[in-house]
Amino acid sequence: MKNRDKKDIELGNLLKQEGWNAEPNEWFTHRVMHKLPAKKNKSALHLAWLCYLAAVLVCVGFWVWAFAFNDNTVITVRDIIYFVIAIGVTFMLTISPIVSMFRRDG
Repeated sequence: MKNRDKKDIELGNLLKQEGWNAEPNEWFTHRVMHKLPAKKNKSALHLAWLCYLAAVLVCVGFWVWAFAFNDNTVITVRDIIYFVIAIGVTFMLTISPIVSMFRRDG
């Protein structure tokens, strides 16, 4: 807290004495509160981050499975489809935070 010097105290007292005293109005608070913007609901943001984290974990799990436990001696059409989908999801998960960061700054 800042220390108030003599001039600050004198100015405060002058404003209290000479300032206009508004009459109490029971509708003032009600009108002001209705003109304020509504509070943003953060639950959707938390759900989005939870879904993003789950997608990252699934993606990491797939790549660990693909390179550590998958039999790479035979490549099937299913393997190609899985890899194309995994590459697309990985690309989207990588680009999504970058796009969001640039959108917020702009």
